[in-house]
Amino acid sequence: MGVKEQTVEEFLSAVAAATPTPGGGSVAALAGALSVALSRMVAGLARGKTGYEAVQDDLARIEERAVPIQERLRLLVDEDSASYQLVVFAMRMPKTTEEEKAARVEAMQAAYREATKVPLETAERGFEALELAKEAAEKGNRSAFTDCGVAVLLAEAAIRGASLNVRVNLASIRDESFRSSVEEKVDDLLARAQSLGHDAMAIIERRL
Repeated sequence: MGVKEQTVEEFLSAVAAATPTPGGGSVAALAGALSVALSRMVAGLARGKTGYEAVQDDLARIEERAVPIQERLRLLVDEDSASYQLVVFAMRMPKTTEEEKAARVEAMQAAYREATKVPLETAERGFEALELAKEAAEKGNRSAFTDCGVAVLLAEAAIRGASLNVRVNLASIRDESFRSSVEEKVDDLLARAQSLGHDAMAIIERRL
């Protein structure tokens, strides 16, 4: 059952269960989706309101951009679990003969690649969520600035949490070119997220 079909209680129970999935990668994706939802709320609370006339087009663009990002992050909740299940399946493949061993290694490498790509996308979409949170903080309803602060923190959690999963899976991949490319992307993403998150929180903290 995917997260869309689950109640909050069912999802929490699934995370709490003594099974490897859903785990931190799925939770990171959900944190990103929640961040976007909060940014949409903060922007929506300023739509059509007095005092926000100059930013109505910007607020509309926030909503237009946010909807597909939120939906993609929701889908990544389940995709993260599915990608790790591929790793588990590959690990359980027979390894008696040399042919079986070679097939198992090939399957594991393919599975680890997929288990790396999914959280990498979560981190990338999480960065987009952080951009939305900053824009909502700048142009959204000024009375909801603390909600925007939570959106920033959730987006940062999505980025950093997903990045941890990228790195742990990357360690099992033998393709040095693939590893170097992904490591560069993650390092760059984390550096940009730190700067953006700092700027976003500065906007919020000025209102405290």
